[in-house]
Amino acid sequence: MFKTSMAISPTAAKFAPLLFAGDWQTGLRTARELGYDAVELSLRDPQAQVVKDLDSAIVGFGLTVSAIATGQSYYSDGLSPTSKDPSVQAELLERMRGFIELAAPYGASVIIGGIRGTLQGDEQDRSEQRRRAVEAIRRYARCAEPAGVSFLVEPINRYETNFVNTVLEALALIDEVGAANLLVLADTFHMNIEEASMPGALEAAGERLGYVHLPDSNRLAAGAGHIDFHGLVAVLQGIGYDGYLGAEILPLPNSTTAARLAIGLFRSLQHEH
Repeated sequence: MFKTSMAISPTAAKFAPLLFAGDWQTGLRTARELGYDAVELSLRDPQAQVVKDLDSAIVGFGLTVSAIATGQSYYSDGLSPTSKDPSVQAELLERMRGFIELAAPYGASVIIGGIRGTLQGDEQDRSEQRRRAVEAIRRYARCAEPAGVSFLVEPINRYETNFVNTVLEALALIDEVGAANLLVLADTFHMNIEEASMPGALEAAGERLGYVHLPDSNRLAAGAGHIDFHGLVAVLQGIGYDGYLGAEILPLPNSTTAARLAIGLFRSLQHEH
């Protein structure tokens, strides 16, 4: 059976689809009360005091961490593995080490999503940026291996990035990096925009599918849009996926209601299958 998780942030964030951003205490309490197995943490700086406070409180709420999202390092600080600035690469590697250290005790994964940024300039410039990103992600994966931590490549839709939009592109990047602890994160909001066939994309990922976000077509809680989650869950079971179903969703009409709606649908999917 699948496990359930909801995405929160200990600080207010420029990245919008997060619940209880800046109010982690209420986020943990709500996750516990609604029966989520875990929280996904969207973090900017793993060394920040607020992150340490959050980390020390999670187990006391009977929760664990499913994954750590890293995109705030790009959205807030402009740090990306495509950068040709050695100081940016060094700072990002240090943050990744911090994320790995935080993830390891929970058996959590670390997400390479929005942090990729966008490829810019002419074809040669973009090719160089991609090469730097591949080298950087290879470094991160090597650092994570002794800790037993996986990295997740999340395809993101074309309106947010031009660097890995589909599951097949994520698989190609993973092959290029060549690390066994690098898997795919499939997000149904992005897949609804980019994939010709969402079931086909999940089947293509197969055993390399490491994590799933289940927002609806409008980025609200699953069930609030037009995605056929029942069909997708049947595919997930068919490929033997038994990991997390994650609610990385807009906090509308408010965080508590969104979290309740999401886990309600997750439970109905579990019971049906």
